[in-house]
Amino acid sequence: MEPILDETSLVPCPLWSPATRVLGLARTLHAFDGLGARRVLRSVRDAADRDIGDGFGLRRWCFDRATDRDAGRLLAARLTSQPFIDGDGGLFAAAEGARAVEAKVNGVSTLGAGLAALTDGVIAPLASASRPAGGTLSVALTYIDEAGERSDAIDVPAFASADEVETQRSMLLERIDRSVADGQALLARLAELFPRLRMGPRAVDQIAALTGSEPVFRQLLRHLRALDVGAIRWPAGEAFEAGGVTFSVESKTTLDDGTFGPMRDFPVPAGFQAQRWSLHTKLTGGAGARLYFRAVRTDAEAVVLVGYFGDHLPTVRYRT
Repeated sequence: MEPILDETSLVPCPLWSPATRVLGLARTLHAFDGLGARRVLRSVRDAADRDIGDGFGLRRWCFDRATDRDAGRLLAARLTSQPFIDGDGGLFAAAEGARAVEAKVNGVSTLGAGLAALTDGVIAPLASASRPAGGTLSVALTYIDEAGERSDAIDVPAFASADEVETQRSMLLERIDRSVADGQALLARLAELFPRLRMGPRAVDQIAALTGSEPVFRQLLRHLRALDVGAIRWPAGEAFEAGGVTFSVESKTTLDDGTFGPMRDFPVPAGFQAQRWSLHTKLTGGAGARLYFRAVRTDAEAVVLVGYFGDHLPTVRYRT
Protein backbone atom coordinates (compact mmCIF):
# COMPACT_ATOMS: atom_id res chain seq x y z
CA MET A 1 0.00 0.00 0.00
CA GLU A 2 1.37 3.39 -1.04
CA PRO A 3 -0.12 6.70 0.20
CA ILE A 4 -1.21 8.94 -2.68
CA LEU A 5 -1.19 12.73 -2.56
CA ASP A 6 -4.41 14.33 -3.82
CA GLU A 7 -3.05 17.17 -5.96
CA THR A 8 -6.32 19.11 -5.65
CA SER A 9 -5.46 19.72 -1.98
CA LEU A 10 -2.37 21.73 -3.01
CA VAL A 11 -4.03 25.13 -2.74
CA PRO A 12 -3.60 28.19 -0.48
CA CYS A 13 -5.35 27.92 2.87
CA PRO A 14 -6.47 30.83 5.10
CA LEU A 15 -6.93 28.52 8.09
CA TRP A 16 -3.37 27.26 8.62
CA SER A 17 0.10 28.39 7.59
CA PRO A 18 1.99 26.33 4.98
CA ALA A 19 4.46 25.30 7.70
CA THR A 20 1.64 23.89 9.84
CA ARG A 21 0.20 22.02 6.88
CA VAL A 22 3.59 20.54 5.97
CA LEU A 23 4.01 19.34 9.55
CA GLY A 24 0.55 17.75 9.52
CA LEU A 25 1.18 15.85 6.28
CA ALA A 26 4.60 14.70 7.48
CA ARG A 27 3.05 13.37 10.69
CA THR A 28 0.43 11.52 8.65
CA LEU A 29 3.15 9.89 6.54
CA HIS A 30 5.10 8.99 9.68
CA ALA A 31 1.99 7.27 11.02
CA PHE A 32 1.73 5.27 7.79
CA ASP A 33 5.41 4.37 8.16
CA GLY A 34 4.68 2.99 11.62
CA LEU A 35 2.17 0.55 10.13
CA GLY A 36 4.64 -0.72 7.54
CA ALA A 37 3.31 1.12 4.49
CA ARG A 38 5.70 1.78 1.62
CA ARG A 39 7.75 4.87 2.46
CA VAL A 40 6.72 6.86 -0.57
CA LEU A 41 4.12 9.49 -1.39
CA ARG A 42 2.85 9.09 -4.93
CA SER A 43 2.23 12.45 -6.56
CA VAL A 44 1.93 14.27 -9.87
CA ARG A 45 5.13 15.69 -11.34
CA ASP A 46 4.45 19.33 -10.47
CA ALA A 47 3.19 18.68 -6.94
CA ALA A 48 6.18 20.41 -5.36
CA ASP A 49 5.56 23.63 -7.30
CA ARG A 50 1.81 24.15 -6.94
CA ASP A 51 1.00 27.28 -4.96
CA ILE A 52 0.02 26.47 -1.36
CA GLY A 53 0.64 29.96 0.00
CA ASP A 54 2.29 33.30 -0.89
CA GLY A 55 2.87 32.04 -4.43
CA PHE A 56 5.19 29.22 -3.35
CA GLY A 57 4.84 25.43 -3.39
CA LEU A 58 6.07 22.61 -1.21
CA ARG A 59 9.52 22.82 -2.80
CA ARG A 60 10.00 26.13 -1.00
CA TRP A 61 7.89 25.61 2.11
CA CYS A 62 9.55 22.31 3.02
CA PHE A 63 12.77 24.27 3.59
CA ASP A 64 11.33 27.47 5.02
CA ARG A 65 12.65 28.60 8.40
CA ALA A 66 9.12 28.46 9.82
CA THR A 67 8.74 24.78 8.89
CA ASP A 68 9.80 21.97 11.21
CA ARG A 69 13.12 20.82 9.79
CA ASP A 70 12.54 17.05 10.00
CA ALA A 71 9.00 17.33 8.68
CA GLY A 72 10.08 19.43 5.72
CA ARG A 73 12.88 17.11 4.73
CA LEU A 74 10.74 13.99 5.07
CA LEU A 75 8.07 15.43 2.80
CA ALA A 76 10.59 16.83 0.30
CA ALA A 77 12.23 13.41 -0.02
CA ARG A 78 8.89 11.68 -0.58
CA LEU A 79 7.93 14.10 -3.36
CA THR A 80 10.87 12.88 -5.47
CA SER A 81 9.56 9.29 -5.54
CA GLN A 82 9.10 7.94 -9.06
CA PRO A 83 7.21 6.86 -11.05
CA PHE A 84 4.90 9.85 -10.84
CA ILE A 85 1.13 9.58 -11.23
CA ASP A 86 0.79 11.57 -14.45
CA GLY A 87 2.40 11.28 -17.87
CA ASP A 88 2.49 8.56 -20.50
CA GLY A 89 4.56 6.27 -18.29
CA GLY A 90 2.81 7.29 -15.08
CA LEU A 91 0.89 5.22 -12.58
CA PHE A 92 -2.52 6.50 -13.68
CA ALA A 93 -1.89 5.46 -17.30
CA ALA A 94 -0.79 2.02 -16.11
CA ALA A 95 -3.99 1.60 -14.07
CA GLU A 96 -6.05 3.00 -16.94
CA GLY A 97 -4.81 0.36 -19.36
CA ALA A 98 -6.47 0.31 -22.78
CA ARG A 99 -9.42 2.33 -21.51
CA ALA A 100 -9.76 6.11 -21.24
CA VAL A 101 -10.64 7.02 -17.65
CA GLU A 102 -11.65 10.36 -16.17
CA ALA A 103 -11.80 10.79 -12.39
CA LYS A 104 -13.53 13.62 -10.52
CA VAL A 105 -14.28 14.52 -6.92
CA ASN A 106 -17.10 17.05 -6.50
CA GLY A 107 -16.81 17.84 -10.18
CA VAL A 108 -13.07 18.56 -10.05
CA SER A 109 -10.72 16.36 -12.08
CA THR A 110 -8.13 14.52 -9.99
CA LEU A 111 -5.46 12.01 -10.90
CA GLY A 112 -4.41 11.19 -7.33
CA ALA A 113 -7.86 10.23 -6.07
CA GLY A 114 -8.51 8.57 -9.41
CA LEU A 115 -5.44 6.38 -9.02
CA ALA A 116 -6.57 5.46 -5.51
CA ALA A 117 -9.99 4.49 -6.84
CA LEU A 118 -8.50 2.33 -9.60
CA THR A 119 -5.97 0.57 -7.36
CA ASP A 120 -7.74 0.27 -3.99
CA GLY A 121 -5.38 2.90 -2.62
CA VAL A 122 -5.56 5.55 0.09
CA ILE A 123 -5.22 9.32 -0.07
CA ALA A 124 -3.00 11.53 2.08
CA PRO A 125 -4.14 15.10 1.24
CA LEU A 126 -2.60 18.33 2.42
CA ALA A 127 -5.18 19.59 4.94
CA SER A 128 -6.96 22.79 3.90
CA ALA A 129 -9.86 24.96 4.94
CA SER A 130 -12.13 23.33 2.37
CA ARG A 131 -11.09 19.86 3.50
CA PRO A 132 -9.69 20.08 7.06
CA ALA A 133 -10.01 16.36 7.78
CA GLY A 134 -9.89 13.07 5.96
CA GLY A 135 -12.79 10.66 5.72
CA THR A 136 -14.21 9.14 2.58
CA LEU A 137 -13.95 10.66 -0.89
CA SER A 138 -16.51 9.63 -3.48
CA VAL A 139 -14.60 9.43 -6.74
CA ALA A 140 -16.70 9.58 -9.91
CA LEU A 141 -15.11 7.53 -12.67
CA THR A 142 -16.02 7.65 -16.34
CA TYR A 143 -14.67 4.84 -18.53
CA ILE A 144 -14.58 4.89 -22.31
CA ASP A 145 -13.48 1.84 -24.31
CA GLU A 146 -14.54 -0.14 -27.37
CA ALA A 147 -17.72 -1.21 -25.54
CA GLY A 148 -18.78 2.41 -25.05
CA GLU A 149 -19.03 4.67 -22.02
CA ARG A 150 -19.96 3.82 -18.46
CA SER A 151 -19.76 5.49 -15.07
CA ASP A 152 -19.00 4.34 -11.56
CA ALA A 153 -18.51 5.84 -8.11
CA ILE A 154 -15.87 4.47 -5.74
CA ASP A 155 -15.30 5.49 -2.12
CA VAL A 156 -11.65 6.14 -1.29
CA PRO A 157 -10.36 6.57 2.28
CA ALA A 158 -8.45 9.80 2.94
CA PHE A 159 -6.23 10.57 5.93
CA ALA A 160 -5.32 14.14 6.83
CA SER A 161 -3.78 13.50 10.26
CA ALA A 162 -1.82 10.91 12.20
CA ASP A 163 -4.80 10.44 14.55
CA GLU A 164 -7.00 9.42 11.61
CA VAL A 165 -4.43 6.82 10.58
CA GLU A 166 -4.38 5.35 14.07
CA THR A 167 -8.18 5.28 14.21
CA GLN A 168 -8.27 3.12 11.06
CA ARG A 169 -5.27 1.02 12.04
CA SER A 170 -6.91 -2.39 11.57
CA MET A 171 -8.26 -1.56 8.12
CA LEU A 172 -4.93 -0.16 6.98
CA LEU A 173 -2.99 -3.16 8.26
CA GLU A 174 -5.27 -5.43 6.24
CA ARG A 175 -4.51 -3.39 3.12
CA ILE A 176 -0.80 -3.46 3.83
CA ASP A 177 -0.85 -7.22 4.29
CA ARG A 178 -2.72 -7.65 1.00
CA SER A 179 0.06 -5.74 -0.73
CA VAL A 180 2.66 -8.35 0.32
CA ALA A 181 2.48 -10.88 -2.51
CA ASP A 182 4.88 -13.59 -1.39
CA GLY A 183 7.84 -14.45 0.81
CA GLN A 184 10.39 -12.62 -1.28
CA ALA A 185 8.28 -9.46 -1.19
CA LEU A 186 7.99 -9.84 2.58
CA LEU A 187 11.76 -10.08 2.98
CA ALA A 188 12.38 -7.16 0.60
CA ARG A 189 10.14 -4.97 2.75
CA LEU A 190 11.10 -6.43 6.14
CA ALA A 191 12.66 -3.20 7.43
CA GLU A 192 9.46 -1.29 6.63
CA LEU A 193 6.96 -3.90 7.75
CA PHE A 194 8.70 -5.21 10.87
CA PRO A 195 11.65 -2.98 11.82
CA ARG A 196 12.38 -4.80 15.09
CA LEU A 197 12.76 -8.27 13.54
CA ARG A 198 16.08 -9.85 12.55
CA MET A 199 15.99 -12.97 10.35
CA GLY A 200 18.41 -15.88 10.62
CA PRO A 201 19.66 -17.55 7.41
CA ARG A 202 17.39 -20.58 7.68
CA ALA A 203 14.30 -18.45 8.29
CA VAL A 204 15.24 -16.30 5.30
CA ASP A 205 15.42 -19.34 3.02
CA GLN A 206 12.15 -20.75 4.34
CA ILE A 207 10.22 -17.49 3.99
CA ALA A 208 11.72 -16.69 0.58
CA ALA A 209 10.26 -19.96 -0.74
CA LEU A 210 6.67 -18.97 0.12
CA THR A 211 4.42 -18.22 -2.86
CA GLY A 212 1.81 -16.30 -0.86
CA SER A 213 -0.89 -18.88 -1.59
CA GLU A 214 -0.08 -21.06 1.44
CA PRO A 215 -2.80 -21.27 4.14
CA VAL A 216 -0.28 -20.00 6.71
CA PHE A 217 1.06 -17.02 4.74
CA ARG A 218 -1.35 -14.39 6.09
CA GLN A 219 -0.99 -15.91 9.54
CA LEU A 220 2.77 -15.56 9.25
CA LEU A 221 2.36 -11.83 8.66
CA ARG A 222 0.17 -11.56 11.74
CA HIS A 223 2.63 -13.48 13.92
CA LEU A 224 5.61 -11.45 12.68
CA ARG A 225 3.72 -8.23 13.40
CA ALA A 226 2.87 -9.48 16.89
CA LEU A 227 6.55 -10.13 17.61
CA ASP A 228 7.54 -6.74 16.18
CA VAL A 229 4.94 -4.95 18.31
CA GLY A 230 6.08 -6.96 21.32
CA ALA A 231 9.65 -5.73 20.87
CA ILE A 232 8.51 -2.12 20.54
CA ARG A 233 6.41 -2.33 23.70
CA TRP A 234 8.76 -4.50 25.79
CA PRO A 235 9.35 -2.72 29.13
CA ALA A 236 12.85 -3.04 30.58
CA GLY A 237 13.01 -5.55 33.41
CA GLU A 238 9.82 -7.38 32.41
CA ALA A 239 9.16 -10.60 30.53
CA PHE A 240 8.67 -10.34 26.77
CA GLU A 241 5.10 -10.56 25.50
CA ALA A 242 4.12 -10.87 21.86
CA GLY A 243 1.48 -8.38 20.74
CA GLY A 244 -1.56 -10.56 20.21
CA VAL A 245 -0.37 -14.16 19.75
CA THR A 246 0.53 -16.81 22.28
CA PHE A 247 3.80 -18.70 22.27
CA SER A 248 5.22 -21.83 23.88
CA VAL A 249 8.50 -22.96 25.41
CA GLU A 250 10.05 -26.19 24.17
CA SER A 251 10.23 -28.82 26.88
CA LYS A 252 13.58 -29.35 28.61
CA THR A 253 13.52 -33.05 27.76
CA THR A 254 13.25 -32.23 24.06
CA LEU A 255 15.94 -29.54 24.23
CA ASP A 256 18.33 -31.88 26.07
CA ASP A 257 17.65 -34.88 23.84
CA GLY A 258 20.59 -35.96 21.71
CA THR A 259 18.45 -36.26 18.58
CA PHE A 260 15.67 -33.72 18.89
CA GLY A 261 17.60 -30.98 20.70
CA PRO A 262 20.07 -30.26 17.86
CA MET A 263 17.12 -29.87 15.48
CA ARG A 264 16.57 -26.54 17.26
CA ASP A 265 20.11 -25.26 16.63
CA PHE A 266 19.12 -22.86 13.87
CA PRO A 267 21.67 -20.30 12.65
CA VAL A 268 21.30 -16.85 14.18
CA PRO A 269 21.23 -13.48 12.45
CA ALA A 270 24.64 -11.89 11.98
CA GLY A 271 26.03 -10.33 15.14
CA PHE A 272 24.08 -12.43 17.64
CA GLN A 273 25.24 -15.32 19.80
CA ALA A 274 24.27 -18.87 18.90
CA GLN A 275 21.87 -20.58 21.28
CA ARG A 276 19.42 -23.46 21.10
CA TRP A 277 16.01 -22.07 20.17
CA SER A 278 13.04 -22.77 22.41
CA LEU A 279 10.29 -20.12 22.16
CA HIS A 280 7.89 -20.59 19.27
CA THR A 281 4.47 -19.49 18.07
CA LYS A 282 2.03 -21.98 16.57
CA LEU A 283 0.28 -21.28 13.28
CA THR A 284 -2.96 -23.14 12.68
CA GLY A 285 -3.09 -23.07 8.89
CA GLY A 286 -1.84 -26.03 6.87
CA ALA A 287 0.04 -28.75 8.73
CA GLY A 288 0.66 -26.67 11.83
CA ALA A 289 3.75 -24.55 11.21
CA ARG A 290 6.04 -23.20 13.92
CA LEU A 291 7.86 -19.88 14.15
CA TYR A 292 10.90 -20.01 16.45
CA PHE A 293 12.08 -16.71 17.88
CA ARG A 294 14.14 -15.10 20.60
CA ALA A 295 13.65 -11.63 22.12
CA VAL A 296 16.91 -9.79 22.74
CA ARG A 297 17.92 -6.41 24.11
CA THR A 298 20.81 -4.67 22.37
CA ASP A 299 22.49 -1.44 23.46
CA ALA A 300 20.23 0.44 21.04
CA GLU A 301 16.85 -1.31 21.20
CA ALA A 302 14.87 -4.47 21.80
CA VAL A 303 14.68 -6.80 18.80
CA VAL A 304 13.27 -10.23 18.02
CA LEU A 305 15.40 -12.82 16.24
CA VAL A 306 13.63 -15.31 13.98
CA GLY A 307 15.42 -18.60 13.42
CA TYR A 308 12.91 -20.97 11.84
CA PHE A 309 9.57 -20.99 10.07
CA GLY A 310 8.26 -24.32 8.90
CA ASP A 311 6.75 -27.65 9.80
CA HIS A 312 6.25 -28.78 13.37
CA LEU A 313 9.51 -30.35 14.50
CA PRO A 314 9.47 -33.75 16.25
CA THR A 315 9.78 -33.92 20.05
CA VAL A 316 10.49 -36.65 22.59
CA ARG A 317 6.79 -37.50 22.44
CA TYR A 318 7.49 -39.11 19.07
CA ARG A 319 9.29 -41.89 20.95
CA THR A 320 6.38 -42.71 23.27
